[in-house]
Amino acid sequence: MSLHDQEAFLKSVHPFELLTPKELTKAVNSMDIAYYKKDTTLISTDNISNFLYLIIKGEVGEYHNDELVKVYNNSNTFDADSLIYQKTEDSFRVLEELICFEMKKDDFKALMDSNIEFKNYYIKDLANRIQSVKQKEYSTQMSGFMIARVTDSYLHKPCIVDSKKPIMDALKKMEKLKTNCILVADKEKLGIVTDSILRHHILYNDYNKFDPIGPIALSPIITIEHNDFLFNALLSFTKNSIKRIVVTKNNKVIGILEQLDLLSYFANHTYLVAVQIKKANSIDELKLASKDFINIIKKLHSKGTKVEYISKLISELNEKTYEKLYEMILPKNLSKNACLIVMGSEGRKEQMLKTDQDNALIIKNGVDTKQYEKYMKIFTKTLIDFGFPRCSGNIMVSNEYWRKSLDSFKDEINRWLEAPSGTDYMYLAIFIDAISVAGNHKLLDELKNIIYKNVKNKSVFMANFAKVALIFETPIGMFTNLISKNNQIDVKKGGIFPIVQGIRSMALENSIHATNTNSRMRELKKLKIVDDGFYNALEEAFDTLLNLRLKERLRYYENEKISNNKIDIKNLNQLELELLKDSFKIVNKFKNFLTHHFKLNMIQ
Repeated sequence: MSLHDQEAFLKSVHPFELLTPKELTKAVNSMDIAYYKKDTTLISTDNISNFLYLIIKGEVGEYHNDELVKVYNNSNTFDADSLIYQKTEDSFRVLEELICFEMKKDDFKALMDSNIEFKNYYIKDLANRIQSVKQKEYSTQMSGFMIARVTDSYLHKPCIVDSKKPIMDALKKMEKLKTNCILVADKEKLGIVTDSILRHHILYNDYNKFDPIGPIALSPIITIEHNDFLFNALLSFTKNSIKRIVVTKNNKVIGILEQLDLLSYFANHTYLVAVQIKKANSIDELKLASKDFINIIKKLHSKGTKVEYISKLISELNEKTYEKLYEMILPKNLSKNACLIVMGSEGRKEQMLKTDQDNALIIKNGVDTKQYEKYMKIFTKTLIDFGFPRCSGNIMVSNEYWRKSLDSFKDEINRWLEAPSGTDYMYLAIFIDAISVAGNHKLLDELKNIIYKNVKNKSVFMANFAKVALIFETPIGMFTNLISKNNQIDVKKGGIFPIVQGIRSMALENSIHATNTNSRMRELKKLKIVDDGFYNALEEAFDTLLNLRLKERLRYYENEKISNNKIDIKNLNQLELELLKDSFKIVNKFKNFLTHHFKLNMIQ
């Protein structure tokens, strides 16, 4: 490759196009071409990089705790973080023979010192870096898909019957197992019967449904080994124009892989848990499915996925779990006459790791509320067994206060609004975040409408409601130094809660029915109450605080410790410390806005 070609290639790679012609020439002259064989480990926790690598050809995998979390290929650079901070928690291994440019650490740092935009890409602007990672996400998912095995996808239970079994009996077994096809065993040979085969023979060929199933089975069947690549299964589907393939292990059938499931895996790996929840036939199966949530969180977080999207996804899975458990525990005649709601962070879709339960049950007027008591106690106990801790404030369906008729809830809400005292403001705050997850959704809508209608023009009430956002000090000093105790900072009290409560107050004031904090901010932005730039900054601050808290919680989880809302600033790199300071400065600015907007200085 000539120097001219090398320079043209470098200009096509972000952020090198930001360099001046002189800097670009310096970068070209500082780079050497290197070759590495497959399986070479380039960087590890014990071998910090001395080079910035820029891939010309090949692939490199980034591993965290031996799990592949990212794949780098043509025109990607890595690993600037280990050069800048002189440490790494990941290792980088060659997946395909690698040809790359290498730039020495000193030359890389010299470029950062001479070009602020180039430096900002690697150090200052985390939001831009996250966006850059997302642009690579498709190719990363494709690479992950290429190395995934058949057993990484969802396999349906096989329904195997003898060839002499009557069709009707075979159908009953298929229904019991909730599968979409029947495997027919005739000595050593296996055939397959699908819905379309049954329709063809029974509806059009007048085949008796009580006759043996063997004669209508198609054979031979197409199989694939459990440890084969998922990509090979896709090739088999395409080549043979089939919708399902039989999975074997040591020549024994262990499951059925459906084409739809394979395509769903390719689109979103988290579909597997959703399928397991939907198909769960027992509480034990549902519990097993819910245990996988932490792995989804870790994988998405390691890819740089925005916390807002992770929390929404996990909340959706939590809601499916709640709904399924509700259906399993309650008799149908009771479930349809009540509405199960989740409140607080769960209702805002901002809960990720399993934290305190905040749920309630609204029961239709005229229905005996006592009928629900034993079932709701089982519901709470089961959720605790699933890993959702008991609420310290007893805000759970097992508590009679949070399990009552529609009219009783109306009376309580009116009291919260007219003569609030003690915990009433907190109760109203978590209730306004509520969403319905099972049963009769209209019951919650009726209560929410009462709240929005009755708070209009109640400036004193709204001021007291909003003032709660100011009860905790922001942990930042006059000279932007972080205020910590034993290097610990409570990011929930110091930053997350003021944003949540402040935005919640403004949303309630303006009859915004969205429950998610970011969604509320976007609706408020449309009203032009505050300029767009400030809302954008507030969104970034909120995301940063949630991201740092999640990172710390995952670290606690890996060390099998009980997590909380505190982060240890010793675990933060320089970039994260600066972002934390900036976020707290934005929180203080928001508090000042709330004080002015709700005239908080005028109330006691």
